[in-house]
Amino acid sequence: MKRFLGVLAVVLALAAPVAAQQAIGEGKWWKRPRIAQALALTPQQTAELEKIFAKSRPKLIDLKADLEKKQFAYQQAMGADKVDRKEVEATIAAREAARAKLQTELSLMELDMKQVLTPEQREKAQELREELRERLQERRRQMRQGAAPDDDGAAPPPRGGAMRRSPPATPPNP
Repeated sequence: MKRFLGVLAVVLALAAPVAAQQAIGEGKWWKRPRIAQALALTPQQTAELEKIFAKSRPKLIDLKADLEKKQFAYQQAMGADKVDRKEVEATIAAREAARAKLQTELSLMELDMKQVLTPEQREKAQELREELRERLQERRRQMRQGAAPDDDGAAPPPRGGAMRRSPPATPPNP
């Protein structure tokens, strides 16, 4: 049980920064019909967003893999029979540096994407982000209270967003 809680804590720690970066959701948000329509994206904007994502994705993949390796090294150091404080401190510093690099690259991609949208589209994207945030908070509240999924019968979103197959692409913050 202790080991499970430790693994759960690690998954949540990895998920936190990535989840925070997900504005309208995971993946290529600009290709989702509901979002593309709500933002009134033009074909040129969609193509430009795709180009930005394609340019950033290889580096995001590498940075995510590096973060996972650093997280594994940290787990190994913490799980040793005799824990060496200096070694653990070094693995923590390396893990957090890797996390910062990933967050920086995600933020730069987000900045590039933001520049593709008009001010009105950025405002609408912010509204969509807020709606998503509110829905997620409501689902979490329902789960804590042991209630059923929301009224549309949808199950709550999967946990552990940092373990996705591909890095997230987020719409820009206005």
